[in-house]
Amino acid sequence: MSGQEAEYSPYYDHLRHCLHELAQPLATVTGLVDLLLLEMDEQDRIFQEIQLISQQLEKVIQIIEEIRRMTREAAERDRRPLKPSQPPLC
Repeated sequence: MSGQEAEYSPYYDHLRHCLHELAQPLATVTGLVDLLLLEMDEQDRIFQEIQLISQQLEKVIQIIEEIRRMTREAAERDRRPLKPSQPPLC
């Protein structure tokens, strides 16, 4: 973890941790499904169904990556200091 990430608020750290915990088993299942596809004959009656499972798992992983990106951007935006307000004119 870089020093920059360590400065995120506990909310963002928790969200990042949850996304990581969600992505890990999904990546494992995706790998196992892909391995199963490699070992199967394309003519097998369930090959297309397993291929669809693999494609849908990839979509879920992409969604998690997008949420990670949005979380990182939100955390960086929240860390920026607010611009000082203009002094009163009178």
